[in-house]
Amino acid sequence: MEKLRTAFCDDDPVFRALLRRAAEEALGRAGISAMSEEYGSAEALAAAPERNEFDLIFLDIDMPGQDGILLGERLRQSGCRADIIYVSNMEERVYEIFRVHPWSFVRKSRFAEEMPGVLAEYARTRPARGDQLLLPGADGRIVAAEPEELVYAEAVGKTQKLVFAGAAAPVMVRSSLRELEERLGPRGFIRVHKGFLVNYRFIRKITSRCVLLDTGEDVPVGRDRVSAAREQYLALMKWRGLNG
Repeated sequence: MEKLRTAFCDDDPVFRALLRRAAEEALGRAGISAMSEEYGSAEALAAAPERNEFDLIFLDIDMPGQDGILLGERLRQSGCRADIIYVSNMEERVYEIFRVHPWSFVRKSRFAEEMPGVLAEYARTRPARGDQLLLPGADGRIVAAEPEELVYAEAVGKTQKLVFAGAAAPVMVRSSLRELEERLGPRGFIRVHKGFLVNYRFIRKITSRCVLLDTGEDVPVGRDRVSAAREQYLALMKWRGLNG
């Protein structure tokens, strides 16, 4: 059985306990064992030494002090790559959470009905830990790439430059961009330009000229691909349940 480290952050201890039980039961039915921690405030989770070690975090939006959206941004800035599911009644703020790149949004008033489906889809579609992409390196060695950490791929002649979050240097592999697109497209990668394939999780904004990334970089977007890239990005976000 796969094991995940999960965190539940909500200032209401009664609801937090109910949410934890419901989530652990739903994950258990999907063959996932949850090792859970609870936090009563955004500040408590932000200060936790293990904050960047979680695989899945459940966050409320409306909490005293720092709210859940600001907490999500703070976690991302600290290097946290956990999947985040917001559980809140503040549906009017759902589009604000896009910049945190969460997995989904669940209405607190209907969490008992919505959570099982969201977590069943989460368990079905998330790559299992250790599910690496094996590619031939430019030097002849096999490169084991973590798709979740790959920010974008850039075509450089007959090789591809893979840029990973937090990595000191890119990795060069022998593969066509089309081949990478076929393998990574189902995992949320968007062909924004004839020479660039981008992980939607790192996209901050798509303009008419470029794609702005959370890493501070930007990559070009083809003029004939702007509309399609935006539609694909929004479809991926909605598919995560943000409008459900």
